[in-house]
Amino acid sequence: MSKPKVQVSQKSDPSTQPKPLQTDSASTFSDDEIRARAYQIYESRGRAHNRADEDWSQAETELMELVGGK
Repeated sequence: MSKPKVQVSQKSDPSTQPKPLQTDSASTFSDDEIRARAYQIYESRGRAHNRADEDWSQAETELMELVGGK
């Protein structure tokens, strides 16, 4: 019996290569890290309620700025 011939290409077609995942800067930080900073912001405002979304957004923004993102 003869072995089947297999053609192996040394070059790969770039269009078939998987593209790297693009993530936003917020994903650089875990929810726990963002939550901890948001809680610090909450406390610094005198624990005023009903601003959790604002605190979270501010925490994300501050953390992104720490690593040079905007």
